[in-house]
Amino acid sequence: MRKEVPLDIDFVISWVDGSDPAWLKEMQSYRKEMNVDVTESNSNASCRYDGDGEMLRYWFRSVERFAPWVRQIHFVTCGQKPDWLDNNHPKLNLVNHKDFIPKPYLPTFNARTINLNIHRIPGLSEHFVNWDDDIFLLQPIAPEFYFRGKEPVMIADLRYFRYICLSNWSRALFNDYCLLLHSFNFRQSIWQHRNKWFDIAALGWKRCRQNLLCYLANKTIPVHPYGHLAHPILKSVMEEIWERWPGPLHATCMSKFRSDIQVSLWLICAWQQAKGRFFPAHERSLGQFIGISPKTLGCARDLIVNQSVPQVCLNESEEYVDPEVSRQVLLEAFGTILPDKSSFEKD
Repeated sequence: MRKEVPLDIDFVISWVDGSDPAWLKEMQSYRKEMNVDVTESNSNASCRYDGDGEMLRYWFRSVERFAPWVRQIHFVTCGQKPDWLDNNHPKLNLVNHKDFIPKPYLPTFNARTINLNIHRIPGLSEHFVNWDDDIFLLQPIAPEFYFRGKEPVMIADLRYFRYICLSNWSRALFNDYCLLLHSFNFRQSIWQHRNKWFDIAALGWKRCRQNLLCYLANKTIPVHPYGHLAHPILKSVMEEIWERWPGPLHATCMSKFRSDIQVSLWLICAWQQAKGRFFPAHERSLGQFIGISPKTLGCARDLIVNQSVPQVCLNESEEYVDPEVSRQVLLEAFGTILPDKSSFEKD
C-alpha cells in the first residue's frame, strides 16, 4: 500500500499592536475622514484592534509545542512586531501588508481585506490555516486535525437559513450567501457530497439526522456555523473566488473599515463546502469559543489550565471585562501550561 505524502501546511496569523501611537494616529485620521461611527456596531470598535504582545508569546509557544509539524508561520502585520520576536527563526516569515495586499487597498483597518488577500502571500502553501491572534492551541494535534486526505476539516452543519441582518456581521454573511446562491445549485451540491454531510462516523447520528431534515426542508448551505476558530483553507479556492466574483471582493477591500456591503472570510469556507472540498467534523471535536466577560473569565481560565479542548478562541465580548484584569488572569493560566520560552522568542 502506497504511503500518503505528508502535506506542507502553513499557518497565517494576523496581528496589530493597537497601542502603537503612529498606527492609532493614522487609523483615527481615516475614521474621522470617512465618518466611521464606532458606536453603531462593535465591528469597528477599538477592541477589534487590541494586540497584546504578551498573549502572542503563548500563541507561538502553543504552536511550537502542540503543532511542531507546521512548515512555516506567516506573521502578518502593517510593519509592526513585538520586540521579543526572533526575526531570524527559520520557520518565521514576517509579512507586511504591502507585501501582498494590492496598493489601492492600503492602508487598511479592515480584517476582511487582510483575510481576502492572504492567498497572495509569496511562498504560501496550497494548504494553510488562517488564525486570529485570540485563538490558541491547548492540546497536541496532528496535521490531520486541519486537513484530512488533502481536504480542509470543517464543521458540517446545514441548519436552517436564518439570517436576520440586524448586525454588520450578519449582513456580511447574507452577502456571502447571495454570492454562493448565484454560484452553486445547493440541492445538487449537498446530494452529490452526501457521504460527507451525512457521515455518521464523523458527525454522529444526531447531527446527520439534523442535516438530513434541513436538506429536505430548505436544501441550502449556510455560511455561519464554522466557529470562531482557526480555519483550514485551500489557496486555489481563494483564487477561484477572486476570478468568479472580483467586483464584490474588490468593493470589500476598498473599504478601510468594516461595512454592511462587504463579504467575509466565511464565503471561502462555504465555497469549499459547496464544491465538496472538505472533510466533515462536529464542532465539539474542534474547540470552543468564549466571549470574555466577567461571567466567563473564570471558565476561560479553567479551560486553559485543564487543557479541556484542542483549541480555544478568547474573544473580547460586548460585556468586556477590565482588560488588565482579564490579561493577568489569562497570562497566569497560559503560564501554567506553557511556562518555557519558545524558539521564536529572543534569549
